[in-house]
This record gives sequence, structure tokens and C-alpha cells, in this order.
Amino acid sequence: MRVFVEICRPIVIFLASVFLRLKVYDRDKVVKDGPVIFAANHETALDVIFIEMRIKRHICWMAKAELFEKKLIGAFLRFLKAFPVKRGSADVTAARQVYKILEEGGAFGIFPQGTRSKGRGRNLKARHGLAKFAVETGAPIQPVAIYGKFKLFGKIRVRYGDPIYLKKKEDGTPYTREEYTAMSQQVLDYIYDLTEVPDGNSKS
Repeated sequence: MRVFVEICRPIVIFLASVFLRLKVYDRDKVVKDGPVIFAANHETALDVIFIEMRIKRHICWMAKAELFEKKLIGAFLRFLKAFPVKRGSADVTAARQVYKILEEGGAFGIFPQGTRSKGRGRNLKARHGLAKFAVETGAPIQPVAIYGKFKLFGKIRVRYGDPIYLKKKEDGTPYTREEYTAMSQQVLDYIYDLTEVPDGNSKS
């Protein structure tokens, strides 16, 4: 399956570059090896493709369970190696999948807001899961911002930020849910700051 994806990648890149005028910035900042958590704002269902399109890492994304109930969307998500999470409750199965991916040195992707913002941006706040996974596994967070005009011949931009490392408390006490949420929000704020960087800066 991955061989098929790699064969199709140049075609998808060409089509996206021409019809969506996609540009990617600061790919050199992407964590190239070992466990990493990709964290991004979420505008469209195609974000997962745009984010991974021009980097050499395959990202396993967490997606809400309801999407997998729709045949076409569910099949597409499984093709991308995404896995479901039940929102509104502690989904132990999904959490174990995250830890497994990171323990094996893989890349895991999450949208801190838990849903598509659809232009609402900073109005939707981050949830605690991003920081919790990062602290408990020691994996760096790879911020990535996606923004622009999401239409035919619009301008779509993907910009990667500097990796973020969240550490455990020095006294060994666990963070509270509120503290995890605050740390996740700081990462999300940084992601939205990336959308405001002028287009001419650090293209790669």
C-alpha cells in the first residue's frame, strides 16, 4: 500500500501545485527520525494529505470515530493509516495505539482542537491530549500550520515550526488536566502564529 502511495505522490504534488497553488515552508525543521507528534490546525478533510505531501515521514492520524462510519471517508482514512477515537470519553484503545506508534519510533498526528475549525481559527481552543501524549512519551511535538484559500486555484500554505519538547515536572508529580490543556493551548497559539509569517520567509 505504501508503495502505491509513493508512486502517486509526485502526481498529487503536481496537481496540488497547479490547481491549489500549494506551497510548503520550512521543511528543514521537520523531525526526520524517531518518534514525533505532528500537531496542526484543522481546516479541511484534505489537511492530512497537504501536511504529509512533501516530507519523508508517514503520519498516522487520529480521527473522530464517526468518520469511520461513512463508507467512502472511512475507507480513505484507513488507507491513510488513520485510526478512530471516541470523543467525549477516555478512549483507552486509541491511547494505546498512540503509545504503540511512538514507542516504535513512528509519527503520530493530532489536531489539538479535536475538530475542524472551518475558518474559526483561534476561537476553538486546544484539548489536553496533545500535551499529555508528549509528556508521557517524551516525543517532540512538530507544529505545522495550514492556511490560505481552500478552493480551486486558491493559495494553500503549509508551514512547519520548530519542534517543541515538553518535559515532566522535576519533582515527579503529574500534571493536572488543566495544566495539560494550558500547554496544548500554547502549542496551538504558536501554530496560529505561524499562519501570520509572510510568505516570502524560509520557503523549502
